[in-house]
Amino acid sequence: MLEPSADWYREIAAWGTASPGWMHGLALFGTQALLAAFAALTLLAWWRADRRLPVLLAPLLAAGAAWLFSELIKNIVRQDRPCLAMRIPGGTIKNCAEVSAWSLPSSHSAASAAFAVALSMLWRRITAIVVLLALLEGFSRVFIGVHYPHDVLAGFLLGAALGAVSVLACNNVRFRQKPSQPQ
Repeated sequence: MLEPSADWYREIAAWGTASPGWMHGLALFGTQALLAAFAALTLLAWWRADRRLPVLLAPLLAAGAAWLFSELIKNIVRQDRPCLAMRIPGGTIKNCAEVSAWSLPSSHSAASAAFAVALSMLWRRITAIVVLLALLEGFSRVFIGVHYPHDVLAGFLLGAALGAVSVLACNNVRFRQKPSQPQ
Protein backbone atom coordinates (compact mmCIF):
# COMPACT_ATOMS: atom_id res chain seq x y z
CA MET A 1 0.00 0.00 0.00
CA LEU A 2 1.32 3.44 -0.91
CA GLU A 3 1.52 5.84 1.99
CA PRO A 4 -0.29 9.22 1.82
CA SER A 5 2.82 11.18 0.87
CA ALA A 6 4.63 8.53 -1.18
CA ASP A 7 4.74 10.63 -4.34
CA TRP A 8 6.37 13.55 -2.52
CA TYR A 9 8.78 11.16 -0.86
CA ARG A 10 9.72 9.61 -4.19
CA GLU A 11 10.40 13.02 -5.76
CA ILE A 12 12.44 14.41 -2.85
CA ALA A 13 14.43 11.23 -2.18
CA ALA A 14 15.20 10.82 -5.90
CA TRP A 15 16.36 14.44 -5.99
CA GLY A 16 18.57 13.69 -2.99
CA THR A 17 20.05 10.60 -4.65
CA ALA A 18 20.74 12.54 -7.86
CA SER A 19 22.48 15.37 -5.99
CA PRO A 20 26.30 15.57 -5.93
CA GLY A 21 28.20 13.39 -3.49
CA TRP A 22 29.29 16.34 -1.35
CA MET A 23 25.63 17.16 -0.80
CA HIS A 24 25.02 13.60 0.43
CA GLY A 25 27.70 14.05 3.07
CA LEU A 26 26.36 17.47 4.02
CA ALA A 27 22.80 16.12 4.35
CA LEU A 28 23.89 13.15 6.47
CA PHE A 29 25.98 15.40 8.71
CA GLY A 30 23.33 18.11 8.84
CA THR A 31 20.49 15.83 9.91
CA GLN A 32 22.44 15.10 13.11
CA ALA A 33 24.14 18.50 13.48
CA LEU A 34 20.84 20.37 13.49
CA LEU A 35 19.90 18.67 16.77
CA ALA A 36 23.27 19.73 18.19
CA ALA A 37 22.54 23.29 17.03
CA PHE A 38 19.29 23.21 19.00
CA ALA A 39 21.17 22.06 22.10
CA ALA A 40 23.66 24.91 21.62
CA LEU A 41 20.82 27.43 21.22
CA THR A 42 19.31 26.05 24.44
CA LEU A 43 22.57 26.75 26.28
CA LEU A 44 22.72 30.23 24.75
CA ALA A 45 19.12 30.94 25.81
CA TRP A 46 19.89 29.71 29.31
CA TRP A 47 23.01 31.88 29.54
CA ARG A 48 21.11 34.88 28.19
CA ALA A 49 18.34 34.39 30.77
CA ASP A 50 20.77 34.63 33.69
CA ARG A 51 20.91 30.86 33.93
CA ARG A 52 17.29 30.39 35.02
CA LEU A 53 16.72 26.66 35.32
CA PRO A 54 13.38 26.49 33.41
CA VAL A 55 15.07 28.02 30.35
CA LEU A 56 17.57 25.18 30.33
CA LEU A 57 15.23 22.36 31.31
CA ALA A 58 12.15 23.08 29.19
CA PRO A 59 13.72 22.65 25.72
CA LEU A 60 15.82 19.66 26.81
CA LEU A 61 12.87 17.93 28.48
CA ALA A 62 10.65 18.70 25.50
CA ALA A 63 13.12 17.25 22.99
CA GLY A 64 13.78 14.19 25.13
CA ALA A 65 10.08 13.55 25.65
CA ALA A 66 9.39 14.07 21.94
CA TRP A 67 12.06 11.52 21.03
CA LEU A 68 10.78 9.02 23.60
CA PHE A 69 7.12 9.38 22.64
CA SER A 70 7.88 9.19 18.92
CA GLU A 71 9.77 5.94 19.46
CA LEU A 72 6.88 4.52 21.50
CA ILE A 73 4.39 5.54 18.82
CA LYS A 74 6.60 3.99 16.10
CA ASN A 75 6.43 0.65 17.89
CA ILE A 76 2.64 0.87 18.03
CA VAL A 77 2.03 2.11 14.46
CA ARG A 78 4.79 -0.02 12.90
CA GLN A 79 4.87 1.73 9.53
CA ASP A 80 7.79 0.55 7.40
CA ARG A 81 10.33 3.15 6.38
CA PRO A 82 9.81 4.29 2.81
CA CYS A 83 13.31 3.19 1.84
CA LEU A 84 12.17 -0.35 2.71
CA ALA A 85 8.68 -0.06 1.22
CA MET A 86 9.58 1.33 -2.22
CA ARG A 87 12.56 1.51 -4.48
CA ILE A 88 14.21 4.76 -5.47
CA PRO A 89 16.33 4.43 -8.63
CA GLY A 90 19.92 4.60 -7.38
CA GLY A 91 18.88 3.94 -3.78
CA THR A 92 18.70 6.54 -1.03
CA ILE A 93 21.38 8.69 0.56
CA LYS A 94 21.01 6.97 3.93
CA ASN A 95 21.33 3.21 3.81
CA CYS A 96 18.05 1.88 5.13
CA ALA A 97 19.80 -0.95 6.94
CA GLU A 98 21.43 1.66 9.23
CA VAL A 99 18.15 2.87 10.73
CA SER A 100 15.34 1.28 12.71
CA ALA A 101 12.53 -0.36 10.76
CA TRP A 102 9.69 2.02 11.69
CA SER A 103 9.16 5.54 10.43
CA LEU A 104 5.97 7.16 11.78
CA PRO A 105 6.52 9.67 13.38
CA SER A 106 9.99 11.03 12.66
CA SER A 107 11.90 11.26 15.95
CA HIS A 108 14.34 13.84 14.55
CA SER A 109 11.42 16.02 13.44
CA ALA A 110 9.64 15.60 16.77
CA ALA A 111 12.73 16.61 18.74
CA SER A 112 13.48 19.57 16.48
CA ALA A 113 9.90 20.87 16.72
CA ALA A 114 9.97 20.43 20.50
CA PHE A 115 13.19 22.42 20.70
CA ALA A 116 11.86 25.06 18.30
CA VAL A 117 8.57 25.63 20.12
CA ALA A 118 10.16 25.63 23.58
CA LEU A 119 12.94 27.98 22.53
CA SER A 120 10.60 30.35 20.71
CA MET A 121 8.32 30.53 23.76
CA LEU A 122 11.30 31.33 25.98
CA TRP A 123 13.15 33.65 23.58
CA ARG A 124 10.83 35.08 20.96
CA ARG A 125 13.59 36.81 19.00
CA ILE A 126 14.96 33.51 17.71
CA THR A 127 11.63 32.14 16.51
CA ALA A 128 12.44 32.53 12.79
CA ILE A 129 15.82 30.83 13.25
CA VAL A 130 14.51 27.83 15.20
CA VAL A 131 11.54 27.35 12.87
CA LEU A 132 13.91 27.35 9.88
CA LEU A 133 16.20 24.84 11.62
CA ALA A 134 13.24 22.56 12.40
CA LEU A 135 12.01 22.73 8.80
CA LEU A 136 15.51 21.90 7.55
CA GLU A 137 15.64 18.94 9.93
CA GLY A 138 12.32 17.62 8.66
CA PHE A 139 13.24 18.12 5.02
CA SER A 140 16.60 16.42 5.52
CA ARG A 141 14.88 13.27 6.81
CA VAL A 142 12.94 12.96 3.54
CA PHE A 143 15.91 14.07 1.42
CA ILE A 144 18.18 11.32 2.78
CA GLY A 145 15.37 8.82 2.18
CA VAL A 146 14.36 7.58 5.63
CA HIS A 147 10.96 9.27 6.16
CA TYR A 148 7.80 10.10 4.29
CA PRO A 149 6.69 13.76 4.48
CA HIS A 150 3.71 12.71 6.63
CA ASP A 151 6.15 11.12 9.12
CA VAL A 152 7.84 14.50 9.42
CA LEU A 153 4.53 16.32 9.80
CA ALA A 154 3.42 13.91 12.53
CA GLY A 155 6.76 14.42 14.28
CA PHE A 156 6.35 18.19 14.06
CA LEU A 157 2.87 18.04 15.60
CA LEU A 158 3.98 15.77 18.43
CA GLY A 159 7.10 17.82 19.13
CA ALA A 160 5.30 21.17 19.01
CA ALA A 161 2.73 19.99 21.55
CA LEU A 162 5.40 18.64 23.89
CA GLY A 163 7.49 21.80 23.48
CA ALA A 164 4.58 23.99 24.61
CA VAL A 165 3.62 21.67 27.48
CA SER A 166 7.22 21.52 28.65
CA VAL A 167 7.60 25.31 28.84
CA LEU A 168 4.29 25.72 30.64
CA ALA A 169 5.16 22.95 33.10
CA CYS A 170 8.68 24.23 33.79
CA ASN A 171 7.44 27.79 34.29
CA ASN A 172 4.88 26.57 36.83
CA VAL A 173 7.34 24.56 38.92
CA ARG A 174 8.77 26.45 41.83
CA PHE A 175 12.51 25.91 41.77
CA ARG A 176 14.25 26.34 45.07
CA GLN A 177 16.37 29.43 45.25
CA LYS A 178 19.17 29.89 47.72
CA PRO A 179 17.94 32.09 50.55
CA SER A 180 19.43 35.54 50.30
CA GLN A 181 22.06 36.34 52.86
CA PRO A 182 21.25 39.16 55.28
CA GLN A 183 23.39 42.21 54.64
